[in-house]
Amino acid sequence: MLEKRTKLLLFFAAFFLVSEVFAAEKILVVQGNERVDEGTILSLLDVGGLKKNTELSRRVSLKKLYESDLFLEARIYEDGGKIIVEIKENPLISDIKFIGNKKIETEALQAEITSKKRTVFTKSKLQNDLKRLGEIYLKSGRFLTKIDPKIIQKDQNRVELIFDIAEGPKAKIGKVYFVGNQAFSDRELIDEISTKESKWWKFLSSSDSYDSDRIEFDKEKLRRFYGSNGYADFTTISATAQIMPQKTEFFVTFLLEEGVQYKVGETNILNHIEKFDASILNKEILLKEGKIYNSDLVEKTIDKMVELMSEKSYAFAHIEPILKRNRETKIIDIDFVISETPRIYINQIRIFGNTHTMDSVIRRELRFREGDPYNVTKINRSKQRLENLGFFEKVEFRNKRIGETDKMDLEIEVKEKKTGELNLGVGYSTVNRLTLSTGIKERNMFGTGQELGFNIQKSFASLTADVNYTKPYFMNLPLDAGIDLFKYDFSKRNSLIYDQQSSGLTLRGDYSLTEFLSHQLRYSYSEQIINNISPGASISIQMLQGSYVTSGIGQSIFYDKRDNKINPRDGYYVSLSQDYSGIGGNINMLKHEGSAGYYLPTTSKDFVLKFMARGGVIEGLGGQAVRSNYGFFLGGNNFRGFQYAGLGPRTQDSSGRAVGGSVIGGKIYYVGTAEFMFPLGLPRELGINGVFFSDNGTVKGVDQQTRAGTNISDSGSIRSSYGFSIAWSSPLGPIRLDFARIARKEIYDQTQTFRFSFGTTF
Repeated sequence: MLEKRTKLLLFFAAFFLVSEVFAAEKILVVQGNERVDEGTILSLLDVGGLKKNTELSRRVSLKKLYESDLFLEARIYEDGGKIIVEIKENPLISDIKFIGNKKIETEALQAEITSKKRTVFTKSKLQNDLKRLGEIYLKSGRFLTKIDPKIIQKDQNRVELIFDIAEGPKAKIGKVYFVGNQAFSDRELIDEISTKESKWWKFLSSSDSYDSDRIEFDKEKLRRFYGSNGYADFTTISATAQIMPQKTEFFVTFLLEEGVQYKVGETNILNHIEKFDASILNKEILLKEGKIYNSDLVEKTIDKMVELMSEKSYAFAHIEPILKRNRETKIIDIDFVISETPRIYINQIRIFGNTHTMDSVIRRELRFREGDPYNVTKINRSKQRLENLGFFEKVEFRNKRIGETDKMDLEIEVKEKKTGELNLGVGYSTVNRLTLSTGIKERNMFGTGQELGFNIQKSFASLTADVNYTKPYFMNLPLDAGIDLFKYDFSKRNSLIYDQQSSGLTLRGDYSLTEFLSHQLRYSYSEQIINNISPGASISIQMLQGSYVTSGIGQSIFYDKRDNKINPRDGYYVSLSQDYSGIGGNINMLKHEGSAGYYLPTTSKDFVLKFMARGGVIEGLGGQAVRSNYGFFLGGNNFRGFQYAGLGPRTQDSSGRAVGGSVIGGKIYYVGTAEFMFPLGLPRELGINGVFFSDNGTVKGVDQQTRAGTNISDSGSIRSSYGFSIAWSSPLGPIRLDFARIARKEIYDQTQTFRFSFGTTF
């Protein structure tokens, strides 16, 4: 009986306990949500704990609600047996604006902040964005920049976010100090780095503004400079920048440890690739025993070895230089260790930095595609082709291996530069007097790589104008198609004794035969009118009067092994061309021309030797003489020191004296040019160089029909000029002053001793 009573008591106790628990649970109600659905909110809550109305569950739930960044405010409280979860949603960002930013573009600032249009606004995001924007301006050297955020309330719980920026001036580099340098002076080291001390003439330059990235880059430039001069142990211990109290000027200090200067000892090739004859690489070693060690030559040697091995089908070779230093003897031995790496294939090609130039313009210059084997030679050639476009200040290739696979992503980062050109020129000669010229050209029109240019030149006696257009990869073919239109008007006040008007066009197509060999085919059509001949002109000149039509085809072949087409310092080129006139029209002739140039590297990149030669021959066909106005003319831009058509055959007057104004085009010409560019001792960042030049050559040869009844002075003697030029790569564009002297000439030649030219980009 007692046992039954005990069980009954336990049953009722359990019943009342369960009833009490269920009676304690509250109803959960969510209030205030507009965009966020109730299911999302409940997923963030400790629902079970809240129904039991425990303090711990409230704290945990509130923490999760705020951490979600979805809510501006949140409350959890009990009301009439219910647990109320009352929230206020964070607003959506309807728009983001930047005002006052003139030095850093809006697009660049937008890319750095986490707040975006049509996303949730939070105070934590805003604080992080303000911190990031401040870092950007500090990094650019603008330490006095102030950023004031403004939040404009809109309807439907939206806000407009405005960053009001008061950009401070850039902190300049007041002084650059070097500590620990003994081999090189402070001036020599300053010339090697990109960070420059602030000077009055740098008002259009940014090199004297503080930039932390530039200082890091300068540490690498110093390492390369010392390494190229034998200091293989050189290191930059520290590079510090101290801001002055006014926050407008920095003092930068580089603490250096130079080490000793080494000379080259033994150089060996250690080959670990079977069946490869490494002896063929011996001729590629640029370092010589007993000479000062040069880290640049080590890198160039490796590049040449890798290129040669790629040509021999060993594209996956890896060459590592092992330096064996002997600090006591100051000798460094070098082992080039060759090993074969696994075959690597290109997975994806990613392009960055091209805000104007289309991706397709860059990709079509690459010598490889996705899926191709990784080939250093093709990589280097592709980089060279992109640099030759002239669209970019910087082209960098980066490799990213994909885990342990045999694939690699290739990243190409470019930094675009201005491709529009405005050229202004001023010249003076004894006959043409003042000559003004202007031209405008866009080399990357709409980012497509198309080129459009217009030039016009006016002098005392002439007016010339031409328009040029080129479309690369015409109809998606490896063909550059173009058209040239021209119109020339020459008055007899010029070196001619008649008026000449010419107009016409050329249609051309360029394509590559090999990687470095290109070919051009063209068709030319021109109309020419000659009139107003001086009464005392010779019979041969008087016979020129009338209208002439020239119609013909031509071709040129061009082999280019220069290191850079825009600013070559090494390599050579050769060009040959022929033009045949006689496809319709009334002029029948065949013209041959050729040119070559060689750029000789020196021990310093600041000194450049250049040698060029060019020449041509023209012959009449079908018994037709070469009319004097169709011959070759020298002077002006193609022979400094002489005015346009200032040298060559001239007619004589009745006394046998050559007449300066009666120039006759020659059938043969040849010219040799030598130039030597060198620094003038001014700070390198000014970009001012001197150039010594010498032009030597002649133009000669007149057909017998032209000579009929006419006395012509045609000595065929060599003419020579020499001079000095000042070339300034100014912030506004290239400026050049040419001063020429005549070494050899004939008494009837006409000279031009000074020329000034200016150009700019936009």
